[in-house]
Amino acid sequence: MKLCIHRGTHQIGGIAAEISTATTRILIDMGDELSLDPNFVSAPLNIPGVTDTDGCCDAVLFTHYHGDHTGQMLRIRPEIPLYAGALAKDIMLQSAEHGGHKNDALSARMQTIQTFSPGEPFLIGDIQITPFCIDHSACDSYLFLIEADGKRVLYTGDFRLHGVRGGTMDKILDRRIGKVNAVITEGTTVSRSDGAVVTEWDLQKRVKTYLRQYKYVFVLCATTNLDRIFALARAVPYGKYCICDNYQKTLVQTVSEHWAGISTFYQMPKLTVYGDNLLPRFQTLGGLMFVRANRQFEAMIRQFDPAQSIILYSMRDGYRTKPGSTIPDFLALTGTWELLHTSGHAAPEDLRHVIEKADPEIVIPMHTDAPQKMQALCPNRKVVLLKDGEELKL
Repeated sequence: MKLCIHRGTHQIGGIAAEISTATTRILIDMGDELSLDPNFVSAPLNIPGVTDTDGCCDAVLFTHYHGDHTGQMLRIRPEIPLYAGALAKDIMLQSAEHGGHKNDALSARMQTIQTFSPGEPFLIGDIQITPFCIDHSACDSYLFLIEADGKRVLYTGDFRLHGVRGGTMDKILDRRIGKVNAVITEGTTVSRSDGAVVTEWDLQKRVKTYLRQYKYVFVLCATTNLDRIFALARAVPYGKYCICDNYQKTLVQTVSEHWAGISTFYQMPKLTVYGDNLLPRFQTLGGLMFVRANRQFEAMIRQFDPAQSIILYSMRDGYRTKPGSTIPDFLALTGTWELLHTSGHAAPEDLRHVIEKADPEIVIPMHTDAPQKMQALCPNRKVVLLKDGEELKL
């Protein structure tokens, strides 16, 4: 078995990794590079046999629906099969078909995605893949146990242990995976300073406090951070409103239809869609409203008493602090705002925990801008640092 990380050995996002044997070749993810610049265009991935006919590829697997893992899906040759989780496929389709961003070609390609089920192994050629659903800021995210040529490789994808489903990781590692030969792991946070890990449950408790302190709580939150929306919506007490837009409610309903039977957390929360007739009632009763940083919501927020209002910023702080950002002015609308966010990626200590449990012979970091720091994090492990496009025999 061989590994080649086409992009992602020294950067966060824009991921594409290849696993191959003598007879089978699969790719995991095909993503756009990340940037806070709205005019940024990711460099195209050019992978022989995947984006052209110079070779073959048996399948492309997607760990989850974030654009830094799926954004270059249309560069994949149309005859190559695609695989993803069933819920992830539905969310991708709804995102591709949403509003003015509708992309017919992308929607058509997404319709061809074949779905896998958590914990159920499947074969592509002589490579066996067992997907396990883990916690990340995208619903229906997966790690893969990849087995071929007598080797067992754990490909973590993006994950964390401090989300609402973070406790599933230890059960998967203990009961279903055990010792592996290699761990290919994300390392997003290894370059960041250590600090107390804030859980999604912590955020939910804080929102309950804000709802007692303020009549009107406005939340600026990524629409596809659906666990966050579930957690905050479920914090709104009876007798108060929780308001969102049609797209957000549709995505929440989609998750609930897939997962309500798995966990009560995913039972459909009380969500009401924006409407002019609703604002007078929200004025009277108060509650929580999911908003976006644009003029429409600016005008809406100005209708409410700022002394009784707070905006909660529930996104990556880089969007707020980047040069030219309009978010600081938006947050100032109520006079009071607070950060209410936690990372979608595992803290360094949690990365080490997962690696130690898997007990690999080698560790290969990716999805990180500081792979060299992985050795200090795991001093008793052999850490192999690759370059983009470099092949490693596992």
